[in-house]
Amino acid sequence: MRTLWLALSMVAATTLAAQNPADSGMAEDSGRIESLRQEVLVRYRLRAHELLGLNADQAARFDSAQSHAWDERRQYMTERRRINIALQYQMRPGVAANSDSVGKLLDARRRVTESLFRVDDQEDHEMAGFLSPVQRAQYQEFRQRFRERIAEAVRNRPGLMRPGIRPGLRPMVGRRRRP
Repeated sequence: MRTLWLALSMVAATTLAAQNPADSGMAEDSGRIESLRQEVLVRYRLRAHELLGLNADQAARFDSAQSHAWDERRQYMTERRRINIALQYQMRPGVAANSDSVGKLLDARRRVTESLFRVDDQEDHEMAGFLSPVQRAQYQEFRQRFRERIAEAVRNRPGLMRPGIRPGLRPMVGRRRRP
């Protein structure tokens, strides 16, 4: 139950924090969002400390490495969200997409994804200096399960568009395609 709360809180925090509060009309909520994000981060770290059995020195070094990686990921995830929104705008039904713009957006999204992988690699490399190989593997598994729970919660959140369904189009479930 605690992990589910953490995942759902993270969905709320990352989804809301990724938006620009001034653009989304949520400026008054930015303090609450930041507070929620910090609470999720604290719970994530405490759970990782517990799972990995970290001593005080390891916990401090873990928090430092993880904090730096968390901040970088957040920036890249915000950028990826902006790119995805721009792609959705280009690919809206009934309007011809600008091929050059779509190509540039796809390249930008690929670069951001590669940057996210580099952040993971840098975090893992830094943690190799103070975690045992078993602890590193446990943390990588913990981090992956956390991401999967977040992704699942986002997919199941009401009001979000499901992948493969463009706005204005109904899914092909129960309908036959015309030849």
